[in-house]
Amino acid sequence: MGLFDLFFGKKLIVQHDFFGELIYSSRKNFTGNDYFYAKMPFSLSTEVIELFIDAAPSGPTASQVEFYKEIEKNYASISQSIIPIIEDEFRNWQEDFKIEDFSVEFQPTFIHLPRMESKPIVWEISFDSIHDKNHCFSITMNDFSAISVLIDG
Repeated sequence: MGLFDLFFGKKLIVQHDFFGELIYSSRKNFTGNDYFYAKMPFSLSTEVIELFIDAAPSGPTASQVEFYKEIEKNYASISQSIIPIIEDEFRNWQEDFKIEDFSVEFQPTFIHLPRMESKPIVWEISFDSIHDKNHCFSITMNDFSAISVLIDG
């Protein structure tokens, strides 16, 4: 047992049929803030992405798996809804900014799936970009439509 395990307990690692290896994390004194962390290939990217999946220790639900599959299936329309929001925000720094090919210019790096307890489903997706390697573009989604962007770096 390592020093980390002594103070914080041993990590719960679960092998999920769809998401693969998941690491469970619980924030004590915060009911409902349990989540799983994973890294997995994103079908429309050459890169591995990170996932945060809000879930109880029993693991992600079937609805979370299905929603993730819908994200991949609808990625083209999701991307189209993201473009105007990123362009609008980025133009605060570069007036003539325009995205020519979203799939080349932006690579997904992170998805946060909520518990799926209410509709619409509000979730997050983040990207790295060739336009600014020092910043991360985090998009808040309402189902499959982008509602806001945070450019952080």
